[in-house]
Amino acid sequence: MTIRYLLIAILVMALVPTLLLSDESEEEEENPHTAMVDDDFVCLDCHTEVPKEGEKSPTYFLVDAPSENCLGCHDDATHPGSKKHVGKEIKTGLPLDENGKIACFTCHDPHPAGVLEGREVYGAELGERTAEFLRLVTLPALRKEIGGEVELDSAESVYLRKPMNNICSTCHETIQFKEVYTPWYRYSEMFTY
Repeated sequence: MTIRYLLIAILVMALVPTLLLSDESEEEEENPHTAMVDDDFVCLDCHTEVPKEGEKSPTYFLVDAPSENCLGCHDDATHPGSKKHVGKEIKTGLPLDENGKIACFTCHDPHPAGVLEGREVYGAELGERTAEFLRLVTLPALRKEIGGEVELDSAESVYLRKPMNNICSTCHETIQFKEVYTPWYRYSEMFTY
């Protein structure tokens, strides 16, 4: 009987550290995008080796294909138009994958300000006009695309290559009123590729 209690005590003592460690692993992981400002090794979350300063390549030793790299952590179902944009061929001044197609990094820069010298990164501050566009055009399309409810999360950190008010218009433009000012957010049917 004493041996039985001794074995139970040993088992409990062995399990306590395991249980404590499992609680720590359930905590939210550190955001690698913000951590890379201070820690070069965070680069290895996406790259197979730490990129050298000044070298430029959209697929610089990435662990996976460009957009697959992002989708390892990010859910494409909550992104407006991700299924329609990624993989499309387009001519733009923004970076494309090695096949000249849109990838996540075409609009987004995974590196926050201060990581790459001379690179400007923009947030997704929602001005009144942008919020109205998202409410009237983007959210209904996204709800239809994923078949569920979606809400704007203005607290979400987003790293854009251009300011929020012109990232979409880099590729999309109004057709009918191209040369005339128009409140474009009210005319979703005028947007095209």
